[in-house]
Amino acid sequence: MKSPCELVVWHLLPAIRAELVKNLKKEQILQKDIAKYMGITPPSVSQYLSGKRGSDMELPEEIMLKIRELAKRIITEDMSPFEIMKSICPICIEARKKKILCDLHRKIDEGLPDDCNFWGEIKGCV
Repeated sequence: MKSPCELVVWHLLPAIRAELVKNLKKEQILQKDIAKYMGITPPSVSQYLSGKRGSDMELPEEIMLKIRELAKRIITEDMSPFEIMKSICPICIEARKKKILCDLHRKIDEGLPDDCNFWGEIKGCV
């Protein structure tokens, strides 16, 4: 059985990062600068933009809005990679509370109980 944390690392975080990269690119930020802001490599930025990473799940509109707001803050506040990381964590928590990983988890691990509420019980980063 997959750990719920594996789903976050392999699916949710890449989806959040991909949307953040796309939003920064829409603001005419250069790929090398996006990489510097986010503490990732330029090839990673390219993979997020091309859909090779982070494109296997759809995020709800409320989460997309939070990502757009973060992209604007990154530009206006000239945030450091550490500040960006701290700002991604609450977005990830909110997404997990919305149980957007439940369907994916059930596809991967058919043995999950129907009444599983793991994602609904998330309180914060650990």
